[in-house]
Amino acid sequence: MKKRCLILGGGGFIGSHLADTLLEKNYDVVIFEKLNFSRNNINHILDKIKIIEGDFNNEIDLKNALKGIDIAFHLVSSTLPANSNENPIYDVETNLVSSLRFLNEAFINGISRIIFISSGGTVYGIPERLPIKEYHPRKPICSYGIIKKTIEDYLYMFGKLYGMDYYVFRLSNPYGERQNPNVAQGVIPVFLKKLIKGEQIEIWGDGSVERDYIYIKDVTGALVKSLDANPNERIFNLGSGRGYTLNDIIGIIEKVTKKKANVLYKEKRNIDVPVNVLDNKLISEKLDWKPLTEIEKGIEKTYQYLLKEIN
Repeated sequence: MKKRCLILGGGGFIGSHLADTLLEKNYDVVIFEKLNFSRNNINHILDKIKIIEGDFNNEIDLKNALKGIDIAFHLVSSTLPANSNENPIYDVETNLVSSLRFLNEAFINGISRIIFISSGGTVYGIPERLPIKEYHPRKPICSYGIIKKTIEDYLYMFGKLYGMDYYVFRLSNPYGERQNPNVAQGVIPVFLKKLIKGEQIEIWGDGSVERDYIYIKDVTGALVKSLDANPNERIFNLGSGRGYTLNDIIGIIEKVTKKKANVLYKEKRNIDVPVNVLDNKLISEKLDWKPLTEIEKGIEKTYQYLLKEIN
C-alpha cells in the first residue's frame, strides 16, 4: 500500500520539487497550503496530488490536513532570515506556536514520521570552525534561526518523551527552477533575474560573504532517501559542502550567461553571518547520498528557466 505524504508548504519552491520527487518514487502526495495560494509551481501535477487549503495557525485546519497521513514534511515559515528580527513576536506566534501545535496534532494522529526542514544557514550563527558539523554549537543571531533551533528542540522532546519518529535537515542555500526571484532570499535567482533584465545587482558588503549552495533536485533526493532509512542520527546537514562567496557567484553567473553584471556594493548588514559552509559527511555516510549537480550546471538550468519565465 502506498504511503501518504503531507507537505506543509507544498506549493512553494522546495515543496513543489519535493512533490515531484515523491510522485516519482510512487508516494501519495497531499499538499497543505494557505487559502488561494498560487498553483504555478504545481500546475503540472494537479491531477496527481490532493490539495488542502487552510491556515497553518488554525487547529481545525491542521487536524483536517493530518487525517490519513503517514509521513509529514514541515516546510512552512512565514518569515525570512532578513526580516525576522523586525518582529520576533510575530515570528514566535506564526511559526513557533503553530509548529508546536502541529507536532501535538501529529502525535495525536499517530503520524509515523516527521521530516523538518531546518536552516543550516542560521541555526549555527557565526561559526567557530569550518566546515560546520552537526554537533557545532547553535548560536543563531536572527529570530528565524532561533525559531528553527527551538522547533528542533521540541522535536527532540517529543521523540524522547513520546517516541515520535523524526528527522531534521539543516538545509544550506537551495537554488533552482521555480525559486522566486522577487523576494529577499535566494541570491542566485535574484542575481540572474537582474542580469536578464539589465538591472543593477546590489550586494551588502564587499561580496566576501561565503555560503554553501545546493541545487534543489539534490535537496529533494536527500529528503526522500530519509523515508526508507532508519539511522540512529536524527539531525543532518544538507548542503554541498563547498563554499562560494557572492563575488564567486557573480563570476559564475557572468560565465553562464555571457553577460557582464553591474554590481553596486552597499554597507554590510549585521544579520549576515560572514561564512557558512556545512559539513555533509554524516548524511553521505548514513543516507548514502551526495550532491550530484555542480554549481555551474545548476545555475545554467536556473538561468534557462528564468529566461522563459521572464520573456
